[in-house]
Amino acid sequence: MSSRRRTGRVGARLERGTRAIGLCLVIGLLGYFTGMAAGTGAVGHLSVLGYSTETVDEIGLSVAFNVVGAGGTALSYLIIRRSGFDPAFAVDLLRIRRPDWWDLAWVVVGLVGAFVVLVGYQQVVDLIEPLGGSEGTTHSGIEAGREYPALLLLGIPLALLLTGPGEELLFRGVLQSRLNETFPTVVAVGLTGLVFGAIHLPVYAGTEPSAVIVSLGTVTTLGLYFGTLYELSGNLVVPALIHGCFNATVYLTNYLTYA
Repeated sequence: MSSRRRTGRVGARLERGTRAIGLCLVIGLLGYFTGMAAGTGAVGHLSVLGYSTETVDEIGLSVAFNVVGAGGTALSYLIIRRSGFDPAFAVDLLRIRRPDWWDLAWVVVGLVGAFVVLVGYQQVVDLIEPLGGSEGTTHSGIEAGREYPALLLLGIPLALLLTGPGEELLFRGVLQSRLNETFPTVVAVGLTGLVFGAIHLPVYAGTEPSAVIVSLGTVTTLGLYFGTLYELSGNLVVPALIHGCFNATVYLTNYLTYA
């Protein structure tokens, strides 16, 4: 009898875990495809209205992807889960609070740490024979910015105001928090990092498979890092600011190099 009970418990846990992972994959994909659809629609409307330029299109894509895709999907999940928007539940699930001095210290140290992690990851990659020497595929946004440097300057406020907050809201705030309800924290952070990396595949797609693998590994590693900081700080604002500042710094350094 006890053996059957144990088997039943294990089966129930596996089912809950599988459902949680499946739900998070669906939410992540929904956020991506919704954002892409909204971005394509925004650029199309701007073109019809005669406002289509590289800079305007970049604004339209970024706003649509992060506000409609990431933000809209996260908000939809919160509404569906509670059959209506419950502010107290949202704040509690997402772990959002006004940042204090400790949180700001987390941001400063965390930003420096992000670049240390990035350098460390590249050092590890160089030790792996099939990938050694590969620097990865350049993000499509950075690649476009190197051709039109004004886009790199534009990317700085977009990263701070949209990309960092939008992606962290969806991936760490919603997905990681949901997985945390079913799995241990370490597993939840790991699974969210993998989903975060996989969703970025289209922007790193290139001709060299090894370079794509290295780039996705970079994003996944940073996703694991942001997720860890989220758990340690207990405040979604911390990884959102670090993520935004990290991207903004990358845009700035590329602008100073290629302008």
